[in-house]
Amino acid sequence: MSDQRAAFVLERVSTGVTGLDTVLGGGLPTRRTCLIAGAPGSGKTTLGNQMAFAHADSGGRVIVATLLAESHDVLLGNLRGFRFFDQRLLGDRLQYLNVLTTLIDQGLDATIDVISQEVRQFNASLVIIDGTAVIGDLAASPFDLRHFIQRLEAQFSLLGCTTVLLTSAIDQDLQLLSGQVNGSIVLRNELVGSRHVRSLEVTKMRGVRHAGGRHDFAILDDGVAVFPRLESIVGTQRPPDRITHGLGTGVAILDTMLSGGIKPLSSTLVIGTPGAGKTILGLSFLTEGARRGERGLMVGFHETSDDLAMTAAGVGLNLGEHIDSGRVRVLWHPPLELSADAWAWEVLDAVDTLRPARVFLDAITDVERTMTAHERISMFIPALINELRVRGATLMVSAEIESFSSDVLTVPVPAASATMDNGILLRHVEINGQLRRLVSVLKVRQASSDPAIREMEITDQGIVISRPFTVSSGLLTGRATPEPAAGPDEA
Repeated sequence: MSDQRAAFVLERVSTGVTGLDTVLGGGLPTRRTCLIAGAPGSGKTTLGNQMAFAHADSGGRVIVATLLAESHDVLLGNLRGFRFFDQRLLGDRLQYLNVLTTLIDQGLDATIDVISQEVRQFNASLVIIDGTAVIGDLAASPFDLRHFIQRLEAQFSLLGCTTVLLTSAIDQDLQLLSGQVNGSIVLRNELVGSRHVRSLEVTKMRGVRHAGGRHDFAILDDGVAVFPRLESIVGTQRPPDRITHGLGTGVAILDTMLSGGIKPLSSTLVIGTPGAGKTILGLSFLTEGARRGERGLMVGFHETSDDLAMTAAGVGLNLGEHIDSGRVRVLWHPPLELSADAWAWEVLDAVDTLRPARVFLDAITDVERTMTAHERISMFIPALINELRVRGATLMVSAEIESFSSDVLTVPVPAASATMDNGILLRHVEINGQLRRLVSVLKVRQASSDPAIREMEITDQGIVISRPFTVSSGLLTGRATPEPAAGPDEA
């Protein structure tokens, strides 16, 4: 019996919607009935029609049966603005059928008979029924509604058809409908703070291992794009074993402090105050890799590729040359209304395309600010870091300390920081009325490190690290105080 279960694989039909098949674990179950529910304006009609065009374009035959008062001319007019719309498919592989009059005049059974007849004649393999909430309004009882859906699924399954019902039903009506179908997908468009956030949740999918929780989606020129919740999909694979030799940062003394450089396939967190040199260190890391023939990816939120090239040139780094050659790529997004998951999948796509040996992410604290559910950060960041390492990248990640001085050194994004292999602190400190920069290595996993707090300067020849600070305490807080003079017994 166990061998039979292991051999059984439920057939799927692709939705043709970016990211949705990933959430569904491979697509919709074939010859079964699924429900897509959402309030008006949530995107269910766009999603359903996008699935219809995608299925027709892949060689299938589709009937879209509507129970809507608006004409098909109005519906198709609204769809023409999307890139998935293809006039050539209409009538050939995709047919629209309005059965509202049949439902009102002849009832539920007659409506199924009309759609079934069209399915046979058109040899359809996918049926989308839009406006299913109307059926609930016209059904004489909950039993009649359940009977309608059960009969619909049984009949269309025998005809080899997968069925998708679109409904605006909510609360108890939605629960009643969901109980009669094999799968339910709920779309939401909610106001979070001052912005609208669209999300999709698979609340039920029999026989399918799907990704749980809510997943962001957007309605773009291409149609609906779903951005699976990152930690529900990635982060479980083990990265390759690390190579023992270190990768240079482009700063020789820092490499020594790190016990020979940054280990390949490791993750390094660089934390510091604004202007302490985090970005410059990251650019040095990428430039050093490019000098050695390694590809690099810079992921940032503030400076474009031209800005970064100019910044690097000002400190003696020829990053612009490597950007122009394509050896280093810059992926830039302004930190505005950005879906963290959409951003993360774009980063992973860029890694798959470029195959960089080094990735610099500037800064993880900007990613945290984009998240509408801040409690996710402790799972999101480790999943992303692990996945980048699985794909062969060595990571340097910056994070910003908001206060220039504090009696307590607070590490930003502490849950994510704990997952990093290495930690470097850059910060300003005021000594005798002057701001000085310092660098210290907080940790190096599986290796020793230099415990000294050293002075760091940013010059036109790059980062220069010099002597340790030996005459002050409180350096890590940004409030340095002179050490007391040695007494006679200590001299």
